[in-house]
Amino acid sequence: MSIKPPALRKGSIIGVVAPANSADTITKKSWDIGVKFLKNRGYNLVFGKYLMTRFGHTSGTINQRTEDFMEVYEKADVILTVYGGFNSHEILDFLDYTYIRRNPKAVLGYSDITALSIGIYAQTGLVGFISPSFSTFSDPFTSSFTIEHFFDVVTGKTNIKVPISSKWSDKDWSKKPYPYFKPFKWRTNPGWKILRSGKAEGLTVGGNLSTIALLCGTKYLPDMKNKILFFEDDHEAKPWYYARYVFQLKQAGVFDKIKGLVIGRSHSKAGFTKKDSIEMIIKEALSEYDFPIISEIDFGHTEPAITLPIGIKCSVNTQNKQIEYLEPAVKP
Repeated sequence: MSIKPPALRKGSIIGVVAPANSADTITKKSWDIGVKFLKNRGYNLVFGKYLMTRFGHTSGTINQRTEDFMEVYEKADVILTVYGGFNSHEILDFLDYTYIRRNPKAVLGYSDITALSIGIYAQTGLVGFISPSFSTFSDPFTSSFTIEHFFDVVTGKTNIKVPISSKWSDKDWSKKPYPYFKPFKWRTNPGWKILRSGKAEGLTVGGNLSTIALLCGTKYLPDMKNKILFFEDDHEAKPWYYARYVFQLKQAGVFDKIKGLVIGRSHSKAGFTKKDSIEMIIKEALSEYDFPIISEIDFGHTEPAITLPIGIKCSVNTQNKQIEYLEPAVKP
């Protein structure tokens, strides 16, 4: 049974943490933009003490990142990660799940933060979120689509439908300093692709494909029975890697259990072509299943991006090209 965190309200304390990559790559100018944006919305901020530290490729040792996460979790009303990166799953073995279960709070972030969102959900039932991070609000070019959908979800709006954007753009994840902000190069959105028709209802689960695959065989992968699975991946997930992850989920029995599949748009630099496409990979891997499949939604490492709650009722209808959250993700 899912446990819903309280809604984000004016006056809420947002705790900013870096459980994966260090925030030391964010420029002061960008950092100040994010702080100002959230304060102007009426929120108060607290920050983890290891945000700007560095231990190899992460923001600190496993002990430091665990300590930071739990200390900020206790102080704040909502937990907002700086951004993704790698290795947030390393702290899963050390979180205080009893405390988290008794004190439910929204944990927000994208990409590698999938490990925390679905790992904590698997251990406690706490609804998690694949959503904008602090760096999203530090980017002056972030679309109103992304921002509005985020606040609709985390403030408790009802009957939220997953919108279809009129335009989309890649994000440049390779430039330094990161995040590297510049105006987006917008292109027309041709809309969703229906890879298999049908209707389905179930609880939402998902996030970054390679991170979900990382948790296969662990206690941090949620039970996939009767779920609507959402996944996406970034510019580094070339077709051969993407196929690996899809088949890993298949061989782990994930697709034997789910009720529907929703796939986020891939980054152009991932290198998919008409002769080596996501559609080809999915149709070959999942030919024996009959659940509905939609791809090319605004979810993932491109702009704009929806916010996905983990663990709420959702419906998929390919005939109407409609995906709807059937209940609020948070408590009023």
